[in-house]
Amino acid sequence: MFDKLELKNLSVKYGSDVLLKDLCGSFSRGHINLVIGRAGSGKSTLLRVLAGFHKEYDGVIEVDGTVFEPSGNVSLAFQNPEALFFNGTVEEEVGYALKMRKKSKSEIEPIARAWLQKWGLDPERCWHHHPLELSGGEKRRLALAACTIFMPPVVLLDEPLAGLDAKGQRALADLLAGMTTEHIVIVVTHEPEILLEQSRSLLYLHTGGYKWLEPAEFLRHALKDRNFFPLPEWYRKAVGQFDQSSDLPPIRAEAVCRYVKRREPYACR
Repeated sequence: MFDKLELKNLSVKYGSDVLLKDLCGSFSRGHINLVIGRAGSGKSTLLRVLAGFHKEYDGVIEVDGTVFEPSGNVSLAFQNPEALFFNGTVEEEVGYALKMRKKSKSEIEPIARAWLQKWGLDPERCWHHHPLELSGGEKRRLALAACTIFMPPVVLLDEPLAGLDAKGQRALADLLAGMTTEHIVIVVTHEPEILLEQSRSLLYLHTGGYKWLEPAEFLRHALKDRNFFPLPEWYRKAVGQFDQSSDLPPIRAEAVCRYVKRREPYACR
């Protein structure tokens, strides 16, 4: 179990392009660490650096004060991880990582069945099905389950909410929040709204630099500047007048209504 993954003057190149320069800061256990930014800002490349797949960088990555070794310590779920299915059944797909770690079939099956259930999949219904026979949301859940079943100390997820309906996104957010007690969970997303409630730190990448922000700081920046991040228009209209507040509500209708009603007693009636 790790507590902190620290970046020290990390500069990342992609060919002749410098995507990130002198990035300093840390990701911690205990909450969801968010990484956001516009296309091309280096979000996904940063995950690949942390996973050990992208080697074009200078600087140091440390975990709890020692040089970080990704091998065996990281799980990375790419965008559209379901496109990477290569086993013939759900059983084989979710158990593959454990099989590669030399666990026996009798050991794998109970672990895999329990892990599928944790990700909202019924093993009794889908155990012998081909992964591509599942629905879109189920494929995403299976792919994420297969990527994380060996429970590495660092879990990296690239756009895990894409392709899920609102209910599925909320369920996934709750599951990821539960994982943070024992794992450093880092999520790249262009839909941070649902995950902000489970986060204390957000890395915002932009052309020419970066900012580390707390969720309330992020919301204040986005309310003041539409180009910073496109918040839902209904949220902007409801709380935009409070953009100086230190306690902005999460982007949920009921939370916003309670907040506005408290600030303006005759609102939401």
